[in-house]
Amino acid sequence: MCRVDLCLRPARGPLILVEVLPAGSVLTRLLALGAREVWVAPGPKVARLLAEAFPEEALLLGEVEGFPPEGFHGRLSLLDLEAAEVRGRRAVLSAPTLNASLLPEEEEVYLASLRNAKAVLEAARGLKAPTLRPSGAPEPLLSAVVALGFLERKLAPEAPPSLPALLLKAFPDPQEALFQSPEGQTLHRQGRTEELAWASLIGVDPVVPKLAEVRFFPKEAHGLSRDRYAQRFIPWKG
Repeated sequence: MCRVDLCLRPARGPLILVEVLPAGSVLTRLLALGAREVWVAPGPKVARLLAEAFPEEALLLGEVEGFPPEGFHGRLSLLDLEAAEVRGRRAVLSAPTLNASLLPEEEEVYLASLRNAKAVLEAARGLKAPTLRPSGAPEPLLSAVVALGFLERKLAPEAPPSLPALLLKAFPDPQEALFQSPEGQTLHRQGRTEELAWASLIGVDPVVPKLAEVRFFPKEAHGLSRDRYAQRFIPWKG
């Protein structure tokens, strides 16, 4: 049995964090394309600090209003990844929402989206009472809530429906749910509607990202406004 939690509080046992947009699908796709690991940073400054540790292997991705920050290799774009050199590299994502959706003390974390839903469902059946949390909690992203409802319905079809499962009924087409979400509308305004179609594909990436490390960046040592954390994900081996 799985547990749904729309709040940001420490998970009891394994956590499945659900994010489709903006960075969740990109992170999974990077690992599916052969990236060694993917770091999730709270912003461009910490992302650059991470990339400095492995300059020859780093693939630095992020965006501000649809454009990569200075010194970055590209945006958080599924389409752009198809033409990028990914295999064997260490990717670093500037992804504030995804980063803030995890608590530093959480250790057993798996990342889910629509694109890796089949692999996540297989993995979840081997976990003991996993918690499902949408990205952005306690103000979760609509796209993440709908994807969570999809996973919950598959994992516990006989259980009383939660809010995400009920919301899923309003969006029988995953692509429509992504389009209607605020994060999907942001992509639409930028002329990137095709990204929504790619992110709505179900089960095309057979990879489950698993949290492998949390790195602490104290504000005094790095000139930050407050203490920050970054998470490192690798492919789960089962």
